[in-house]
Amino acid sequence: MAGDLSAEQASAREEVMTCEKEIQSIKAALRRLGDAGNANDPNSLDIVLLKVEGLPETAQPTVQLQLSSPIEEGTLTQIFDPLNTDPSPEGSIVSFKGVETSTATLTVSAKDLDISLGSSTSHDLAPIFSINPMEVKDEYVTDLPIAIVAEESSGEALATAESTEEGKDDSPQAAATAEPIVPVCTVTLRITYKPSPQDQREELYEILNKASQRKATALENLRKISMTLARSGGDSPTKSSSTTVAKPSVKPGFLNKKPKEPTRLEKLYETTIGPNSILRKGLGIVVVSRNYFIFFGAVTFFHFKGQLLALPPPV
Repeated sequence: MAGDLSAEQASAREEVMTCEKEIQSIKAALRRLGDAGNANDPNSLDIVLLKVEGLPETAQPTVQLQLSSPIEEGTLTQIFDPLNTDPSPEGSIVSFKGVETSTATLTVSAKDLDISLGSSTSHDLAPIFSINPMEVKDEYVTDLPIAIVAEESSGEALATAESTEEGKDDSPQAAATAEPIVPVCTVTLRITYKPSPQDQREELYEILNKASQRKATALENLRKISMTLARSGGDSPTKSSSTTVAKPSVKPGFLNKKPKEPTRLEKLYETTIGPNSILRKGLGIVVVSRNYFIFFGAVTFFHFKGQLLALPPPV
């Protein structure tokens, strides 16, 4: 039992140390941010088209991007070439400013010239906006493959999902009989998120709060385990036995030792010239009372023989 509690105590202590290291790294990242950049500078989201799979080589795809927060649109007409160091041509990149990182979603629709190929479901962009407190970067790059489904198929899929949700108790085989939806093509987007200093601070503060809560929980767990160990009498029986068998650090009666008998030389010194000898005491009395003797002797001399000190009378 004590061994299990000791293992739990070590695990809880390790959890506390891990949380503390994470908190310190987050605080260091906040200090590195400091006052870098203008707090009013918005974040940015740059999206490029890397490739389109599932279409013939003669196809000329056009990708329409729909952002929910803020509500903006953009069109990609060319595939982005990462090896091209020149400025990106028009239609190869779409940029959004001031994106709401907590609620933004992205919907993609595709066309081949003027023929609509379909659209995708709404993709939540919150995982793309997450910040690693151990390594805060100026920009975060993510490759996101998106399946494009025909409009009829997407409508049928939505209707099938709703009907399955409503009648799942009545028809348990409805989900099994539903036909899988095959996408028309797959679009791969490269999303580059450049957070603003304010976004970085908010995200780091949120992560810091979560880490602090985990640390508080781990400390409470460690406290409970330590109290249980204390009530159970320690980690092992050998510890308690060793404490009872151990010798006392102070011997009993050391304060009641008999005084040491002085030697002959010490006795001779004490009786002759020691601090308590008669000679030393007499010299002390003489030194203290000499001023009194001089004072009273001078007064007596002036009283009885003062005429000896008088000036002679004038002639």
